[in-house]
Amino acid sequence: MNILFANYGQSDNNSAYHIAGFAGGLAARGHDVCVAVAKSVPDGKFESVDGFRMASHRTALKTGVSFADGRPADVLHVWTPRETMRQFAMSHAAAWGHAALLVHLEDNEEAIFERFTGCSLEKACTLDQPWPKGLIHPVHFKPFLQSAKGVTMVHRCLEPLVPVGLPRQEIVPVMNFRFFASGPQNQNLRSELGLAPTTRVVVFNGNDHAAAAMDIRQLYEAVDTLIERGMDVAFVRTGHVLPANYDGLHFRPGHRCIELGYVERSSIPDIMRLADVVVQPGDGDYFNAHRLPAKVPEYLTMGKPLIMGETNIGRELAMADAALVLPGMSPAHMAEAIASLLNAPDEAAAMAARGREFARSRFSGEVVIPLLESFYRSCIPAAVSRPPAKSCELRH
Repeated sequence: MNILFANYGQSDNNSAYHIAGFAGGLAARGHDVCVAVAKSVPDGKFESVDGFRMASHRTALKTGVSFADGRPADVLHVWTPRETMRQFAMSHAAAWGHAALLVHLEDNEEAIFERFTGCSLEKACTLDQPWPKGLIHPVHFKPFLQSAKGVTMVHRCLEPLVPVGLPRQEIVPVMNFRFFASGPQNQNLRSELGLAPTTRVVVFNGNDHAAAAMDIRQLYEAVDTLIERGMDVAFVRTGHVLPANYDGLHFRPGHRCIELGYVERSSIPDIMRLADVVVQPGDGDYFNAHRLPAKVPEYLTMGKPLIMGETNIGRELAMADAALVLPGMSPAHMAEAIASLLNAPDEAAAMAARGREFARSRFSGEVVIPLLESFYRSCIPAAVSRPPAKSCELRH
């Protein structure tokens, strides 16, 4: 098959890492695969990466993707129904054609829209104004979803958001078990961060954004509670931080609260190996109920004791006894859970080992890639008509 993925962002976000896992796995099975990204690749260039090619959105639209057999894409798989992806799909269909459009869901996009804009989707549909292209368009996104031949979901918890009657398939991320390998701590890194040998570490990897702002703030409060009780604990965090989200919070950067900001992907495993406990904050609200936080499969693959709420993949983990899953994720609940794992290291290690086995059964390429390949084949029409190739720019 000729397969074109389109990522709403660049080549270094979590979605891009997921796409790369799928693209590499499909290429290894003999498919011709290209990934279109925003700006990461110079215009006019196609870069080879792990058996597939990568190009900018502009290049994919202006020059088209030349597949080896001379045919257009059998599948255009766009990442999320956000407006930038809707416009890309429209432009690609008009200029180059594709047999089947598939849309990937990884979040509750309606919840993100409402938290980012402060406007309900219902009200937004009545307003004649431009909206950020990095969000769904309140009027156009549902017809766009319904126009797809199928929908993939990062986890089955997103199924209620799929339009009735559309084929759908859960496609969880493919984890690189060599990259996210458990192992000894990097003592040089520990020393650089000023962590004493006796200090226990809670690690969180993730960026601040409007949809999860309160969840992450409450994790800060939970760790601060433990420190106030006299526990020798430090909080190490990666990702972009919006300081305004923490106004009025006593627990701010210092020797117990270490904010590393953006770090290179290659540094993440060493940072995660410092963790005695990892936490995915957030209760089962309308945002968290329909997502799979990208860091959760990574935590599990690393074999780290995980605490999370009884939402999205949490229910699966609870059944497998592969994480400490809480019915409520208030600061007090998180603090108690962290303390319980730190005070029972043998039980925490056994749970973490079950988490790693869970990851192997759920997030390995041998399991996921054949499912995706089969779903593609089921979505491609038996006979398609393709328009003649021509150049284009983005259509609005």
